[in-house]
Order: sequence, then C-alpha cells, then structure tokens
Amino acid sequence: MNEVQSRTSVHDRLQALPDVFDLTKFELVTGIDRTSAKVMLSRWMAKGYIEGAGPKAGIYFKRLGAQMDRSEQIEAAVRFLYPQSAVCAATVLHRSGWTTQVPRELHVAVETRPTYVQLHGVVLHPRPQAWFATVEDKGGFANQPLNMRQGLRWLKPAWALQDMRANPDGWVPDEDDLDVPSEQGAARELDLAQTVLMASEPRPATSRSTRRRP
Repeated sequence: MNEVQSRTSVHDRLQALPDVFDLTKFELVTGIDRTSAKVMLSRWMAKGYIEGAGPKAGIYFKRLGAQMDRSEQIEAAVRFLYPQSAVCAATVLHRSGWTTQVPRELHVAVETRPTYVQLHGVVLHPRPQAWFATVEDKGGFANQPLNMRQGLRWLKPAWALQDMRANPDGWVPDEDDLDVPSEQGAARELDLAQTVLMASEPRPATSRSTRRRP
C-alpha cells in the first residue's frame, strides 16, 4: 500500500470513527482483526493521527478530524470507563467561582474498585458506592451539570468542598483560598453537606493530601 493510499485510508477510517473510541469499536467500524488493528493503531499514534487516553487505558482520541476538543474527549473517556463518576473537588470549586485556584487536571469521584484505569489529565478520587447513593439521595449533585455534552454529573460546590474536607485525598483549600457566596442558601447547603459527609469516619490522608495547589 503506497503513501497516497495509506493517507486516504487513514482519513476514511478516522471519519467513520467517533472522537473517542476503544479497540473493540475500532474493530467493529473497520472490520480489521484485532492483531492488525493493534499494529495500525500503534502506527497512527506514532504519526499523531490519534492519541492514547491513558498509559494502559485502551481508549483513543482522534487528533485528525476530531470534532471535540481535548477536554471534551477526556470527559467522554471518563464516562466510558466510569459511568457512575461525578466531577468533584477543585474542578467544581473553580468552575463555580468558589476559588481562583486553577486545577491542572480534571478531578473525578469514581466508585471504589480493586484497580483503576488511569487517564492523562484526570485525578481519580475513589468513593464507596454508598457515597454516591447518599449524595444523590440528599441532593448533592447539580441539577444542571456545568458540561452537559458528555453527561458527567457534577457535585454542587458546597458538597465538593465538604467532600474535600471529609476525604482529604488531595488539595484541601484554606479559608483564604475560598470565595464562598454569602447568601443563606450557600450556608444551608454547606451545613447539609457537612452533616451528611462527616457522618461517616473521614478517610485517612494519603500522600496526595498536601497543601500543594490543585
């Protein structure tokens, strides 16, 4: 196969693929067997046509002809791997205007499991299944997620802050890092979130529980 045919084939095949896909999807769309598919994907990555979502994620982002930007692709990959996930921590606080600290990565709460698939640009915060059920039952998820395109749930800012305090597995903001709204609604939400999330024993701090910025 000459270079012109190769380029045409790459373009046509990428056009048929979604912006975020895995090996199984690639096989279904292209009809290429798994062994050959792995070789082709490796070559495409080397040429910059696609990018791996994580070191061993098995998920790929289109670069050539992509309609989503990289942040949207990351969120789509999170939802693919962790359907129960919810955006949390510094990402929520910054997007909601509760802190000026800009997180370098997307912070996501995911259900606790024996192993995790790591994604570039994402920090995972394991939470037990009961945590998700309780937060949902008590209204801790935002009615309108800040990014509806990929369908990721978002914690309300008060719940994100109190979760950071209850589960210090990352940066926990000082008072001078925060700009909490003064209205009574915010205060009530903070009190509710504190009561619910502090009801269980806080998790011990990990190596990520430092004062470094998010």
